[in-house]
Amino acid sequence: MVFPSAVPIKRLNVLVLAEEICCPVNSGKRMRTWNLLRRLAKRHSISYLCFGRIGDPGVAELAQTGIQVYLVHPNHDRRRWSLFWGLIVNLFSPNPYSADKHYSGRFRRKLTELLGSQRFDVVHFEGTHCARYLSSIENVPRVIGTHNIESQIWFRRAQQSQSWVRRVFFRSQAIKMSRFERRALLQAEAATAVTAQDAQQMRSWGVSEITVVSNGADLEAYQRLAPATEPSELLFLASLDWFPNLDALAFFLREILPRILALEPKAILRIVGRRPSKALRKLVAVNQHTELVGEVQDVRPYLARAEVVVVPLRIAGGSRLKILEALAAGKAVVSTSIGAEGLELTPGEHFEAADTPLQFAQRTAALLSNPAMRHRLGENGRRLVTERYGWDGIVPALETAWFKAINPNSTENSVSSDEPAQSSARYHASKIGGAKS
Repeated sequence: MVFPSAVPIKRLNVLVLAEEICCPVNSGKRMRTWNLLRRLAKRHSISYLCFGRIGDPGVAELAQTGIQVYLVHPNHDRRRWSLFWGLIVNLFSPNPYSADKHYSGRFRRKLTELLGSQRFDVVHFEGTHCARYLSSIENVPRVIGTHNIESQIWFRRAQQSQSWVRRVFFRSQAIKMSRFERRALLQAEAATAVTAQDAQQMRSWGVSEITVVSNGADLEAYQRLAPATEPSELLFLASLDWFPNLDALAFFLREILPRILALEPKAILRIVGRRPSKALRKLVAVNQHTELVGEVQDVRPYLARAEVVVVPLRIAGGSRLKILEALAAGKAVVSTSIGAEGLELTPGEHFEAADTPLQFAQRTAALLSNPAMRHRLGENGRRLVTERYGWDGIVPALETAWFKAINPNSTENSVSSDEPAQSSARYHASKIGGAKS
């Protein structure tokens, strides 16, 4: 696809394609989308096309930021037989199930209608799953904003599966997703990666135009919280409808918590997150050392009262916003290596790393009994997040990706794909943020 030479642009007209409305902000994915777009809407005209229903309060919340929302009625049937039939049909599809699931003829027609009625400078795909609509877009630069290397998550899920049937299924989905991701990223004019590791994987596929747009934290919202008010309280903070988080929680309850209790008998685990299942509620109800809070409007009170935030992930990709939130709040964190993957954290300085149940239990118990150690980790973590992971410093990197897609041969509106977001922020503060319209 060939585009006309770009002229200096101070304000872009951007169409964002997404799976869902990003409000309320009750998951890591929504948090990333919301924090990036609401800031960019101050400098650019943003239209947001997604699945949703009329009357959804999230539409009004996005509209308040200046974002124009266009809705397509979702066609997902959540009944068990429909899911089973979809999986059977997907056996004969070259695409992974998650990509087929989010494809809709109505969505494609609405996209075509918008492209025909308005002029957009760039189309941004918020997540790889939306990439089936790439071929519906002509003569407009396309940017794929990835949240993870999705195939990596499927491969890891296959490795953690107990039955051979699940291992075969998840591995086949991982292979399909890997091919789908590579094909989509090679078709788009530019892409963003959440971590340098993800960018390296993309380059191994032959993708050349990549900008790292890391995850971040709202530094004002998560200012250093008061010292923990509940002795020996642990916090598990995650979306409870995503399998990697459920696997992590089951792993913690089964393998780690009993070992912690042997060292710290008064320890209690509080679980905060959206959409907990009935099965999870029953599992937690029988354990007197756990409490399922579920979804809350504001996680900060629960961060404030906790002494240690635990991240026992075994299946993941990208990087964890929950860790950045905890560090921004000045909290001590214990995480697996996979949980802390993609973040520029040093074990023992910013958090405690533990990959076996015994290590995890010992390091968590040590923090519960040592306020000075918790304070040191919390201070170091807060300082690092303030320096490197504030959303205001990250947002300009996404602008850089948009300008690269519009004019890939220009160096005026771009920085190196590996240059830190803070350097990109300094560039845009002078070139874009301070420019007269």
